[in-house]
Amino acid sequence: MMVSNLNAQIAEDKKKHFIAGATISGLTYSLAKKKLGDPHKALLCSIGAGILAGVAKETLDSTQPGNSFDSKDLLATTLGSISISLTINLFDKKIKTKK
Repeated sequence: MMVSNLNAQIAEDKKKHFIAGATISGLTYSLAKKKLGDPHKALLCSIGAGILAGVAKETLDSTQPGNSFDSKDLLATTLGSISISLTINLFDKKIKTKK
């Protein structure tokens, strides 16, 4: 029941921003890791890409009538970006350690 209450408190829009940040960063991490070969640089690139996408989206939104730059949307996108990037990076290191 507590999980249900917590889920109801997060706006649907913020969930979409979180997922968008996670998706963009996850894809960017994979591409950056292949291109650069360094998981630390891939981590920074993926987080940066997620934040950049969030800033671009909110800046675009602020140019539309009746809409403004929403820092909470940017925060949700950034949290999605950071959470997936750190998770992928953590598991990437554990896989290398096992080999």
